[in-house]
Amino acid sequence: MQTLANLDFGTRFHAALNFIIGFGHDFLPFIIVAALVAAFAFFLGRNRLMPLIAAIYTAVPLYLFFPFQTALLQDHYIAIALYLLFVFLSFVAFSGLSFFMASAPRSFLRVGAMSILVAGALLAIGIHVLPLEQIYVFNPATKALFSSNQSFFWWLLAPLAGLFFLER
Repeated sequence: MQTLANLDFGTRFHAALNFIIGFGHDFLPFIIVAALVAAFAFFLGRNRLMPLIAAIYTAVPLYLFFPFQTALLQDHYIAIALYLLFVFLSFVAFSGLSFFMASAPRSFLRVGAMSILVAGALLAIGIHVLPLEQIYVFNPATKALFSSNQSFFWWLLAPLAGLFFLER
């Protein structure tokens, strides 16, 4: 029979705390991007997520087929800034879409789920399309989740599936 003295709560607490800190450390870029997307959705409204997702998808071919890549994109920071400029310009162009959409009340779970899906797509694009790995060294856990071609496909599909199932 175990008594209260035999249970070591401190060891269990430290093991749980180490797990949480390890998870946060392994997926810190993912957590930060998801938090930024969630803040964007809460402050500007959930109906702005659709133009943001459309802008993220539109910016990929604009970046890939940019005609002045050899002259301008030698610096990795400039390359990422160019992609973000394309996202911003596309977002402004697609912002008129939110006028035609029905505005639904903000739901923490829906915004959280869509933020996770959009953050995953952004990190997958950052790893596969942008020179993000030359700027930031990802942990093996993050690379395992985002670096394969199959995971790139599924992360690109995830926001569209989220829009279909969560934003109708």
